Amino acid sequence: MNIPGNFFNELSLGFEKMKYQSEFERKATHKLFAAFYNNDYLTINEILKKKTLNNPFSEETLLKINFQHINILKKIINRLTSGIYTQQPLRELILNEEPKEVDTNLIPLLNQLKYSAKVKDAFRKAVYFNTIVASPVWDSEMNRMRIDVYTPDSIEVKTKTDYLEIEKIKVCKARPDGTVYETVWTETEHYIVDGDKKYEVPGNDKGINPLKTIPGSILRIEEGNDFYGEPNWNLLLNQMNFDIRLTDLDEAELRTVMGIWHGINTNFPDNTKFSAGQLLQTSSKENENVSLESKTQNIDYVSVRENIDWRNKTVMMSEGLSSQSGDVTTQSESGVKRAMDEVELEEKRNEYKETLYNFEIDLLNKIRLVNNKYNPSNRLNDKGYFEVTFSEEKESETISDKISRREMESAIGYYDEVDFTMQDLEVSEEDAIKILQAKQKRKAELGLNEVNNPGDVSANDVNNNSGINSQN
Repeated sequence: MNIPGNFFNELSLGFEKMKYQSEFERKATHKLFAAFYNNDYLTINEILKKKTLNNPFSEETLLKINFQHINILKKIINRLTSGIYTQQPLRELILNEEPKEVDTNLIPLLNQLKYSAKVKDAFRKAVYFNTIVASPVWDSEMNRMRIDVYTPDSIEVKTKTDYLEIEKIKVCKARPDGTVYETVWTETEHYIVDGDKKYEVPGNDKGINPLKTIPGSILRIEEGNDFYGEPNWNLLLNQMNFDIRLTDLDEAELRTVMGIWHGINTNFPDNTKFSAGQLLQTSSKENENVSLESKTQNIDYVSVRENIDWRNKTVMMSEGLSSQSGDVTTQSESGVKRAMDEVELEEKRNEYKETLYNFEIDLLNKIRLVNNKYNPSNRLNDKGYFEVTFSEEKESETISDKISRREMESAIGYYDEVDFTMQDLEVSEEDAIKILQAKQKRKAELGLNEVNNPGDVSANDVNNNSGINSQN
């Protein structure tokens, strides 16, 4: 069967149009996410006005109000990403294992790049956007390298057969005068696109990629159906709902405080408004009732606020956070309750560490590549390999929880005063016994042994509990 050639042309054009439309919608979605992440209030206000037009606010109402906005995104994101970069991981460029030898040029370079802050920023953005690209860039004007973190709203990618890998990336950038252009990278090319025109990169008149690889490292939290995956809709929708409900509550409170007046036979002009100290006279006809009444809405503000708090806590719990993270009160939870709430979050952190480890190793290799190309006077060793070791944080414990735990451990017989002294002071058992005996001797000299304080222990008790004879 013969098929006319223009059929394939139309099919190809239709496919390209569909891809363009899909990319346009994808960027619009990520720009929406970016507005709330960057706390861009003017854009947020416009977004919420469009979303609530006639649902529930009328156009006339929206002209008079600006939306209340309290950024709760950063609180949740910071909580989700805490505990991993609290202390900087150990980052090394290892040259030899035995004896261990490292490249001492690495740490000064990372400090110059503000590497730790950039990686932490990339991690927080990835938890929200799902996928980001971090790229070491050589600034020819400043004659130094920097790390740019690109969110999906500022990039456009063409993927390889493996849709999780980049074949071509366009990065949207802005000049000081506000004009926008795109810089394009492939494994073989590097050039600038401004409108419909293609330009050479300053210092690279042939448009060839001198690095022979795309200098960008991908940090992806979860794989999806395309390169970007799904951003965290949970956080965005909760933030939007929070702002809308907060504004609605604020408007309702204002109307209640200010009051709505209902006049009967007052003959006041329709545009009459009341203010403090104002006197308005009226006269009535015979047998005509004249009255002015204040109408207020019967709103259960407590229930409305509780509903807003409940929705916020529900979102936090769905992200593996303690419900206390969304509490506006100072009511404390028990150590056991906090520990239970932290289990899911701790599992997430362990998964994050594996993802971040692979991301950092790739990024460090890209940094070495760019640095050695453009800054040969301060080269990093080409044959060494990078290693990243995350610090292990100790769980925090309140004083009351510690007392309760130790009372339980003493009652069961797990530990005694000697064990607790060894733990607190990080000393040997023998030294712990000597410390306790010295304290008891001092208390005896001061006449304090008559007071039977919980936790007091005599020298004999120490010896009996420990099974070790004292040596004075």
